Amino acid sequence: MYDFISSFKHDTALHKFKFLRIDCSEALTKAQIESQIKTDTYQTLSQLILICCANAQDEAYFVIFDNIKSSISAEALNYLAGLPDSLPEFGKNIFFIFTSRVGIKQFRKFHVELEALTLHETELILNDRIDLSEYTQSQVTLIHERSEGVVDKLEQIMDLIENSSVDEVLEHDEIFDDEFHIDHIPATTLSQLDLLFTDSSKRLTLKMLNILSILKNGETLTNLKADPMGRNLNPKHVQELVRFELATTTQIDASTKVIKINPIIKDYVLSKMSKEQVYEISNAYLNVTVIPMKNGIKLSSLNRKVYQKGYSTEEDNTGTLLLNSIESCLDNIRINTEQGESNEMNERRLTKLRQYCRAYVYILRSSSRYAETISAVDLLHNTIEKIDPDSLYKYYLNLASSYRIRSNYSEAKKYLDLCIERCPESDKGTLEDIYIERLHLLEHTDMDAAIALAKSSKNKHFKKSVAYLVSEVVLAEDKAPDDRFKSLVRLEKKARRHKHFTLANNILFTINKERTNVDKIKNLDTALESEKSSYNFCRATIYKNQALVESNLFERIKEKDIQDLSYIYNYLFRQKFDTLFVQCHKLLWDIASHRQRGDIITMIYIRGTIVWRLNDDSENEQKYEKLIQDFDDPSLVNRLVYKA
Repeated sequence: MYDFISSFKHDTALHKFKFLRIDCSEALTKAQIESQIKTDTYQTLSQLILICCANAQDEAYFVIFDNIKSSISAEALNYLAGLPDSLPEFGKNIFFIFTSRVGIKQFRKFHVELEALTLHETELILNDRIDLSEYTQSQVTLIHERSEGVVDKLEQIMDLIENSSVDEVLEHDEIFDDEFHIDHIPATTLSQLDLLFTDSSKRLTLKMLNILSILKNGETLTNLKADPMGRNLNPKHVQELVRFELATTTQIDASTKVIKINPIIKDYVLSKMSKEQVYEISNAYLNVTVIPMKNGIKLSSLNRKVYQKGYSTEEDNTGTLLLNSIESCLDNIRINTEQGESNEMNERRLTKLRQYCRAYVYILRSSSRYAETISAVDLLHNTIEKIDPDSLYKYYLNLASSYRIRSNYSEAKKYLDLCIERCPESDKGTLEDIYIERLHLLEHTDMDAAIALAKSSKNKHFKKSVAYLVSEVVLAEDKAPDDRFKSLVRLEKKARRHKHFTLANNILFTINKERTNVDKIKNLDTALESEKSSYNFCRATIYKNQALVESNLFERIKEKDIQDLSYIYNYLFRQKFDTLFVQCHKLLWDIASHRQRGDIITMIYIRGTIVWRLNDDSENEQKYEKLIQDFDDPSLVNRLVYKA
C-alpha cells in the first residue's frame, strides 16, 4: 500500500509527507469510526482537517482508513465515501485512502488493486535493507516464497536476518509463530477463524480453508470438488471465506476463477492442523494437480491457464504437494519398519513420487517456465538428495539450462559442472544434452572455447542430431561474414528438414539480424507456425512486431497482437529475461504511444521501473520517466491499476 502511495510523490514533489492511519478493523458504525479517528490521531476529524490545512504549503497528508470490514454498516460506508467531498477548498494537501480485503461497491467507481508482492518487488524491498550481492538468487527466491508476497512477513524475515544468517532463518520452521499471528492478524479475523474452528455447522467452510492453506497459490472450486474430500464444497463456502476475509478470488478467464487463502493467515491455519491432516489433503490433491498419462504426467489445466495469463507466482502448488506426499510416505515406511510390517506398497508409492518429481521439473523446463524450474528444484533439492540422489544430475542440468537462458551464466556454469561430475557414462542421452548445453553456454562466455569444443567433438555425434548441427552453427562463427551467412542459411534448412524446429528458429533469429524487415517478417511467420517452445514463440512474436514498427506498419498490428504482446511482457517480467524484456518494453511503448493506449503505458511503466531499479539501470528509468511525462493523455492517472 505504501509503495502505491509513494507513486503520488511526483505530483507533490515539493511537499513533506505525513501518514495518519485509522484502524477500521473493529469499527463497524459511523460513531465507531469517529471514535477510532480520535483514538488514533488524538483529534476529531474536523480538528484534524484544520491542522492539516494549516500546513498546506509545506506538507501533504495521507489519511488512511485501513482494513475496512465487509460487515461495516451502510451509514458508515456512505460517511467514508463522502469524506473527500467534505474537504474545504484549501484542503488540497489531504488525501484519503481507504483499504479493504473485500470489494466495496461505494468505492467501485475508482479503485486500485494491490496484489501480493512479485519476486521483483520483494527484491526491491530487500535491496533497501540488505546487500543483495551477498545472497544467491536461490536464497532471494526462497525469502520471497516464505514471505508469500506479504510485506509483514517479509519484514519479519528481514528482522531475523539482521542477527542470523539467511540459511539459518529459512531453515527455521516457526518464523511466523503465535506472537507474529497475534501482532499481525486483526482481532476480528482471529474471531472469524475461532468461529470456524468451534462451530460444527461451519465444518465444510473450515475444510475448504484447510485445503486452501496447503494449496496456497490458489485453486478453482471445480478442482477442489474433483477429489472426494471436497465433493460437498459449493459456492456458498467460497462466499463465506471471502466475506470473512479469509480468502480472495481471482478471475483467470470466463470459465476459471481461482480461490486463494489470505496469506497472512495461512501459517496460522496450518498450525491448527495435525500432520495427518496435512498429509491426507496433500495426497488427495496431488492427484488433481498432477494427472498421470500413458507416457508420463501432465499438470492441471489451471496451471496452464495461470501461466498463459501471467498470474502464477514463482511456485505452483505441485512442489508443496510433492514434498508433503513424500514426507507422508517416508513416515509410513518408518512406522512399518518399526512394527516389522511390509513396505512393498509404500516403496511403490515412493517410486511413483520420484517419477513425479522428475517429470514435474522436466515439464516446467520444457514449457519455458524457467523461474518456476529454478524455484521447484530449490524447493525439492534436499528431499531429492535424500530419496533419489542418483538422479540429482538431471535436476542440475535443468537448472543450468534455466539459468543460462535467463543470462545468469555463473550459476549456469556452477550447475552444469555439478551435472558433469555426477552424470554416469552409461547415460548417453544426458551426456549429449550436457555437450549441447556447454556449447550454448560457451557461445555467451567464450566463443573461442566454444569453437574449440565443437571442432574436437562434432564427429562424435550423428550428422542428423541436434548436437552435430549445433556444432556446425558454432563453427560457422569462425568463417568470413559471407561464408558464415551462407552456412547458417544452409544449416537452418537442414535443421528444419530434420524437424529440429527450435534449433532451426534459433538459427533464423541470428540470420534475420542481417535481413531487411520485409524478409524478416516473412521468415518469422515460418518460425511462428513451427515453433513449439513458448520462449522462442515469444521471441518470434516480438521480432515480427519490431519489424512492423520499424517499417511504420502499425495498421498491421491488430488488437489481438497487442494483447499477446502484453501477455508476453508479463511472462518476461516474471521470468526475469532482462534483454528481451527491454526489447518488449520499447516495442509495447511505441505501439501504445502510437495508439494512445494509456492503460498499456501505465502497466509497463510501473513494471519497467521495478526492473530498471533492480538492475541499477538509471538510463532506462530516466528515459521512460521523461516519456511518461510527455505522454499526451490527461486521463492517464484515472486508468491506473497498480499491481503490487
